[in-house]
Amino acid sequence: MSHGEILESELQKFQLDLPDSQKLLLARYCDELVHWNQKINLTGLTGANMVRRLVVEPVWVGLRLKPSGVLMDIGSGNGSPAIPLHIVSHLDKTHLIEARTKRAAFLRHLAADLKLSELAVHHARFQEMAPTLGSPDWITLQGVALSPELVDSIRQISSKTTTVVWITADARAPMDPVEVLDMPITRTQVFLFQLDHS
Repeated sequence: MSHGEILESELQKFQLDLPDSQKLLLARYCDELVHWNQKINLTGLTGANMVRRLVVEPVWVGLRLKPSGVLMDIGSGNGSPAIPLHIVSHLDKTHLIEARTKRAAFLRHLAADLKLSELAVHHARFQEMAPTLGSPDWITLQGVALSPELVDSIRQISSKTTTVVWITADARAPMDPVEVLDMPITRTQVFLFQLDHS
């Protein structure tokens, strides 16, 4: 089965409907992910599991939250959740922050190949790069531990209206979320935070 066919099947399971143009971009993202994964370790997931976790789950989050404005993704790695979120959302700008050289190169390739002009890839650590980018409307993390140090760094660049979206399969929230979304089908949870600036 092609990634397009797997994607169609997984979207139906989640009862999600997308325009053909978005489905085409998401399938191409999967193709590039698998191709580059042969050279650099981007994910251990394959087939339907990869499409579900790295594409359909972020799509579900995007359609549920409808983010707009500026999004900042921490530790963007293989491009999920930021690339699928960017494709299905009305964002003015999406900043992908990735410290590892090869993964940053993959993300730059994706931005160019998929013609996502409002996607900016930053090869840097979040703590160093984020203060130069201003205060985002949304901050996303997936597969990144939300340590006290990272929370402090996020607090320094976020505003009272910034929403932090933490997508995780098996972790306890390090602070009280304003909302928790339970993903259908999978056991993934989406914690939403707004950090106290008092």
